[in-house]
Amino acid sequence: MKHPNLYFLGIGGIGMSALARWHHHHGATVAGHDRTATDLTERLKAEGIPVDTSGDPSALPPELRSDLQQGRNDRWTIVRTPAVPDNFPLLVQFREAGFSIVKRAELLGQLTSGRPLLAVAGTHGKTTTSTLLAHLLHQDGTPTEAFLGGISRSTGSNLILSDPNQGEPWTVAEADEFDRSFLTLRPWHAVITSADPDHLDIYGTGEALHAAMIQFAKQVKPGGLILHLEVAKTLSDSGQPDSVPQHSLYGMLEPNQPLPDGWVAGYTSPSGAVGKSTFTLHLAGHNPMDITWPMPGAHNAANACAAAALAMRAGLSPESVQKGLTAFPGIARRFEVRHQTAGLTVIDDYAHHPSEIESTIAATRSACPGQRVVGVFQPHLFSRTRDFLNSFAEALSNLDHCLLLPIYPAREKPIQGVDAQAIGEKMVGCPVECPAESRFLDVLERCEPEVLLFMGAGDLDRWVPLAIERLSTPKSNRETTP
Repeated sequence: MKHPNLYFLGIGGIGMSALARWHHHHGATVAGHDRTATDLTERLKAEGIPVDTSGDPSALPPELRSDLQQGRNDRWTIVRTPAVPDNFPLLVQFREAGFSIVKRAELLGQLTSGRPLLAVAGTHGKTTTSTLLAHLLHQDGTPTEAFLGGISRSTGSNLILSDPNQGEPWTVAEADEFDRSFLTLRPWHAVITSADPDHLDIYGTGEALHAAMIQFAKQVKPGGLILHLEVAKTLSDSGQPDSVPQHSLYGMLEPNQPLPDGWVAGYTSPSGAVGKSTFTLHLAGHNPMDITWPMPGAHNAANACAAAALAMRAGLSPESVQKGLTAFPGIARRFEVRHQTAGLTVIDDYAHHPSEIESTIAATRSACPGQRVVGVFQPHLFSRTRDFLNSFAEALSNLDHCLLLPIYPAREKPIQGVDAQAIGEKMVGCPVECPAESRFLDVLERCEPEVLLFMGAGDLDRWVPLAIERLSTPKSNRETTP
């Protein structure tokens, strides 16, 4: 193993924790730091991986602490995530002591180098598509390892490990465009699900993002690239049409439309209720198949198409794909139904980009027709809020009532004039409030939601159980303070 001793800065991140667990499983000494204790960090500790939340050098593993004190820097690799700022004291100490420091993406690139890799790229849909793909392969019995950006409800984990006795596995991984991370990967087969501008704090322009996507596409093994129809159009119109490698297509079909030449998958007529949606899946060379599963909306049907196309490349039969999609139980925080009674449905979703919010609200309307939808949105990053202020306002205006929580800063410092209220001021036709946390539950209760939709990539999911408890408890049964 190239890295026998690893210390992860930001080990509680979804991608970081999967890499930490993989190396721990394969015999490496693994420990890490994260600023807060979460369910993920508690799981890591339960598996025998020490996790510190203090950031104090005295809390480092004894061997690493001793090496740091003695100036020995050749036995440990420090793995960092971009969420950890450059001036974080522990990172500064490791850097000044000359330790080898690698980014999460670099470690994933090293780990998957030379392996049969199935990668999912795109500004939206990566986690859903990669988790679906891993589920399809795993339930089929195909040797699989997967590094996921969410918790699959079929395995309860963000990591799938293969049985070494079954032969070389297919590796499934998200190809993250942030910080150009996906350029560390060399996939056998890959899909790009979407190409909407994002991470403009890194790229500056949408054109620069598209150029990076084209570079990633060139790194896919010849013949292995699959693009959503809209992605193919976007990249071809980016000013570098000759640079887009040969590819296959997937996307939405009109009812009764045959699969066009050059397509590997398509879907029609997504519809249904919360917890039970249907669409028709078309796979090249095979009869259309009706799919019933828990993920509503056209965007999720498209993700299923992408996962099915990659699964077929890995050798699965259409029958296995149909069986796997039908049995898919969903993903934590991807249109996850957290509560459902006759009077209240609570949905938790990771949507944090205007296009994702628009798709999630549309899926909610389709699944819950005629019901009052109250949305709670926590913006993620000051820069993203600034860059897409008008688009956020337009997408959120499709709600019946909107509550905006303060911006989750992640790795960023505040930007003057950029806050949640700035979104609300631009919204039209939808009542909007920006309550203080101390009043959030009171304001939420007054909104009287029939459907409560949480959206965001930060920590707003901590409010979900509190909201369910408040809205499910009659006022007469609540504890009161004399």
